[in-house]
Amino acid sequence: MVVLAMRSAWQGISQAFGLPRRGAALTVCGLIACGLAFGTAPLAGAAWAGSVSHETDFRVKFGSVTIGKVTFGVATEGDHYVFTGKGRTQGIAEWFAPGKADMKSEGLVSGSEIVATSHFLSVSEGRKKSVLTMTFDKGAVRDVQLEPDDRKKKKPNKYVMIEPDDLKNVVDPASTMVVPVPLEKAGDPQAVCGHSFHVYDGDTRFDIELSYKRDAPIKTGGYDGYAYVCKLKYVPVAGHKRKHKSTERMAANEDMEIWLAPINGGTEDQSIFTAIRIDVPTWLGTFSAEPDYFGPAR
Repeated sequence: MVVLAMRSAWQGISQAFGLPRRGAALTVCGLIACGLAFGTAPLAGAAWAGSVSHETDFRVKFGSVTIGKVTFGVATEGDHYVFTGKGRTQGIAEWFAPGKADMKSEGLVSGSEIVATSHFLSVSEGRKKSVLTMTFDKGAVRDVQLEPDDRKKKKPNKYVMIEPDDLKNVVDPASTMVVPVPLEKAGDPQAVCGHSFHVYDGDTRFDIELSYKRDAPIKTGGYDGYAYVCKLKYVPVAGHKRKHKSTERMAANEDMEIWLAPINGGTEDQSIFTAIRIDVPTWLGTFSAEPDYFGPAR
């Protein structure tokens, strides 16, 4: 019963962070990725000449129990970013739902906006493996390769179908972890948290809306300072099952938080923020991603 409950909660959180529902236990252990003992993730793109690389190591917990670890990397050069993630389940989650996840997203930052260009996610859970590859063209989805691909099984009477316009002006889930802010507004919490993301995860379309709640002190390896605590709101748009309890619960959840802190990188006119902590209360308990390290890539 406990295992079923944990997997149900993982699935709900994976939707909230825009991750494919298949292999949801791992996806959360991979993204929170979309969350998850592993070594440092290789920072794809970190070899650029003059690039700036950041690393965040998270412990992912259900209540007080650690269920996984994940490392996120952000490499920037000018207006180009590469976001990477790598992780695996740990502890009790490894006993019942062992798995691992790898991801990589690339794109451009423009003012306070991100423009995704590509996204890759591989999730393995036991003997099951899911792979997603997406490319974008000026904010519109250009190509999607999803294995296994169950999208054609969706019927209008049971699902909110995705229309062509739903796939314009969108980003992948991992790119939402790169939050650009004009340099002159980096000290304004309303500007930092005032972001909305139109997200497509290869299967569903939803929005993530952030709004400022408070400042909070936070200390971990590599960082001792303050973070802007933003309310995180999940808004389903299309591709989801009608009247699905998990979707409805996440949409009604008013208590999800993402804590944002600045990193090195960006341009002369721009600062880059990313998550230093994530808290997702659910009807079963609270999932959290707590930092062990937040600083320059090691």
